[in-house]
Amino acid sequence: MIQINIITKNVLQAQEITSLLYQEKLVLNEYILKEVVGRLPNDAGELSNVDEVLIVGTTKALLFKTIVELLKEKYGDKIPIIYAVPIVYMEETQTETLRSGTAKV
Repeated sequence: MIQINIITKNVLQAQEITSLLYQEKLVLNEYILKEVVGRLPNDAGELSNVDEVLIVGTTKALLFKTIVELLKEKYGDKIPIIYAVPIVYMEETQTETLRSGTAKV
């Protein structure tokens, strides 16, 4: 099991991505966090604030590659930042819900 994190530029893209992942049964428990501020280097080499949107969800580790490929197909070079964090412990019934609620691998 993993927690997947996807950083998008706006809410519309985040909604589009969560709908796509839901339709394909690739992620369970998707959340959109709208008020995320990134700190990125600007043209002058200094950190500046960038408004971003964070999608957080849970899925099977074996579905990560499929998710990345789907987003690459949709967004090409403009793919949002995507990474995963392993879930070491999860309540037993929630684990079973995740296994049964996502695509088979």
